[in-house]
Amino acid sequence: MIDSGVVTEFVKNWGYLAVMIGSLFEGEVILITASALAALGYLSLSKVFMVSIATTIFTDQFLFFIGYQLGTDWLVRRFPKLLQARARVFKLLHKMDAFFIFAFRFIYGIRTISPLIIGSAKIKPARFVIFNILSGLCWASTGCFIGYVGADVIVDGRFDSMPAIMAISLILLIVAAAIYLVKRLREE
Repeated sequence: MIDSGVVTEFVKNWGYLAVMIGSLFEGEVILITASALAALGYLSLSKVFMVSIATTIFTDQFLFFIGYQLGTDWLVRRFPKLLQARARVFKLLHKMDAFFIFAFRFIYGIRTISPLIIGSAKIKPARFVIFNILSGLCWASTGCFIGYVGADVIVDGRFDSMPAIMAISLILLIVAAAIYLVKRLREE
């Protein structure tokens, strides 16, 4: 596990470049940390949001087009351990279609490979673009909101303010959705 102090120092020292690097991969921790640092005055929340949204949408769109043009066999030949992840993503894609295209960004462990596989499934590019933009907006907004409000609540110590109640509600909603999704996947 990564030490949270290391992540905080990385984001403080590298700022928006750290947000960009985090957004390339499964970077929720960096996004939330950068947003918390924005609440403390170290970074600009609007810049954190813009960098994270632009990077995540561009990266996933790029990976989608690679998958669309080249498929994923070349990747599995090079990294055989991805065969299981590819099978899991194809199963989810065929089972949940639009929901999965929207939600893959929130599923730990398959986020980076999912756009490649969705592209290799020959999903229409225009359809992916729409879901990618909506999902990216949702991901960046949620991460920024949780980090910013979380830091604000911790510094002020007020859990009864409207932003705090909204953040706690959002976190509970995300946890409930994740539990539901995991249960549904295990049933299949």
